[in-house]
Amino acid sequence: MSDTKKQGWIVSSLVGLRDWTNDRLPIMTAWEKHMSKYYAPKNFNFWYFFGVLSLVVLVIQLVSGIFLTMHYTNSAEGAFASVEYIMRDVEFGWLIRYIHSTGASAFFVVVYLHMFRGLMYGSYKKPRELIWVFGMAIYLILMMEGFMGYVLPWGQMSYWGANVIVSLVGAIPVIGEDLLIWVRGDFLISGATLNRFFALHVVALPIILIALVVLHLLALHEVGSNNPDGIEIKKNKDENGIPVDGVPFHPYYTVHDMVGISVFFFVFCFIVFFAPEMGGYFLEPPNFQEANPLVTPAHVPPVWYFTPFYSMLRAVTVPLFGIDAKFWGMIVMFGAIAILFVLPWLDKSPVKSIRYKGWYSRIALLIFTASFLILGYLGTLGTSPARIALAQFCTVLYFLFFFLMPWYTRKEQTFPEPTRVTGRWITNKQLLITLVLLAVLVGLPLKAVGAESSNVPLDHVEMDLRDEASLQNGWKTYMNYCHSCHSLQYARYERTADDLGVPHELVMENLAFGNQAIGDLMDNSMQAEQANNWFGVVPPDLTLIARVRGADWLYTYMRSFYEDDSRVWGVNNKVFANVGMPNVLYDLQGDVICSNNAESPEECDLRHVEGSGELTPEEFDKVIYDLVNFLYYIGEPVRLKRQSIGVFVLGFLAILIILTLLLNREYWRRIH
Repeated sequence: MSDTKKQGWIVSSLVGLRDWTNDRLPIMTAWEKHMSKYYAPKNFNFWYFFGVLSLVVLVIQLVSGIFLTMHYTNSAEGAFASVEYIMRDVEFGWLIRYIHSTGASAFFVVVYLHMFRGLMYGSYKKPRELIWVFGMAIYLILMMEGFMGYVLPWGQMSYWGANVIVSLVGAIPVIGEDLLIWVRGDFLISGATLNRFFALHVVALPIILIALVVLHLLALHEVGSNNPDGIEIKKNKDENGIPVDGVPFHPYYTVHDMVGISVFFFVFCFIVFFAPEMGGYFLEPPNFQEANPLVTPAHVPPVWYFTPFYSMLRAVTVPLFGIDAKFWGMIVMFGAIAILFVLPWLDKSPVKSIRYKGWYSRIALLIFTASFLILGYLGTLGTSPARIALAQFCTVLYFLFFFLMPWYTRKEQTFPEPTRVTGRWITNKQLLITLVLLAVLVGLPLKAVGAESSNVPLDHVEMDLRDEASLQNGWKTYMNYCHSCHSLQYARYERTADDLGVPHELVMENLAFGNQAIGDLMDNSMQAEQANNWFGVVPPDLTLIARVRGADWLYTYMRSFYEDDSRVWGVNNKVFANVGMPNVLYDLQGDVICSNNAESPEECDLRHVEGSGELTPEEFDKVIYDLVNFLYYIGEPVRLKRQSIGVFVLGFLAILIILTLLLNREYWRRIH
């Protein structure tokens, strides 16, 4: 058979398969209704990318989540260790975990922007009320899904965040305590809680979420898409019954959305490969410590996408009618979400889009946005009287946006809507003024209440994971001085030796203890009972200490021990006051004294006693640098590999963006 005949036979076979399937399942009808013959307004702008991006992130989360569940252990004893196993020992497990953790935040970013577009252009008004209600249901389920997933790593913030939120159920009068035990599955947050949260996160909530997304899209395609002008394109059709201001969704918007998806993937992958923690907002440093019910963190903020509502919860401080303030805070928090469902019936404006609404609506939306952003930032900070007052004020503004909407949307003078869609967009001057106003409305109140500050200034150091000699020296120092008390129970000798260029034989002869094998974890044999007797606490595992504390803190801490005869071990620490740890590097460092006799360690001026110690201060600082550099490496051994792969991924995506832009321009050049 010739190549031409073979190709013709393949094509005819595929067409036959399509027709056979279509006779039994109307795939072509569905394709035409939702893609090729679904006419969307031709004036979609930047804000209309976020709907399809929400769908893209949903797929990312489902696929990455499936792979994570293959290696995750849903028990209180094994959950944290299984996450570290995924990060360190599963091939490209770190990539899957970072994709999933970044995807969680990306989901809320695109959903919040998608919701904001709906607020701006009136996408909730008749005939799209049901679309909006389905969308809010998706948002509610997404928040539940995010909360359940946040608990699964079983770190400190996971445990105590769950403890704070779940305990709200106990504030419900009469039935609260019984309901709380039912939700937790135990008298405390425990493995039973983790197990049921895992089931909800992996099975129940995704099924509900997918069903709601399908209903959301079906409702959208039944009544048609809104547009920045807020006018109905179905009211103006040509002789063939096709909207004159519409274009087929496929191929025009499938190609158009490829541009947005490519740009999104570029930003998404930049974060995954170069900033997966995102300054502690996507992956919080305390969550790199295993959950400890006996150690309560000083501040337990939720992950960033819950912080606006967390601020509202904390803003309620006064009990009413003999009921605890916590209950009323919970009512306010859930009320802030519930009120979004009735938005379509609060807006009485004769126009949809903010482009043609009056100044009352524009000012209200600006103040609402500013208050929401302020509440979000306040939720990441500790409390103070000024911050509580600001949160209370912004909470009132948040609700006034909705409560006053029936009044100001009726009273304001609106602008006439066009009869056809326009390419209108705000001018650069208008955009600049809006952004400046928003920055002022957000920045000034936050500046007035102050930001978080550290009591002790830290010495800044730049870690260099390419300095193999430094890492080797740091490993040697760790094994000689630290390992007898502190383990590295998630790191393996073999992986570390290969990464640092140390022969296996040398490791087994000089660094491994007892009968350990090269593939074993770098654990130690100190018993918890012994540690409690000697130090009053079990010394923490140091595998992730640099990620929890930061390199600057660790470097400053290790150099800040000084003599204090009032302490059990004769030393104190300027950075970590009244620490129970002895200065194990004393022989190297020598004597350090608090030269100004300060009342508190934080206020001490430290001075090295000249002539004491085996090393000069400069040599000792180098030893500490190497040790911290090693601990920085051991916290995430894949860091250099992650960044090197990221360069190639971003290069590919940059080329893809250019190609999609050219393809999009080719398709749209005849559309006016």
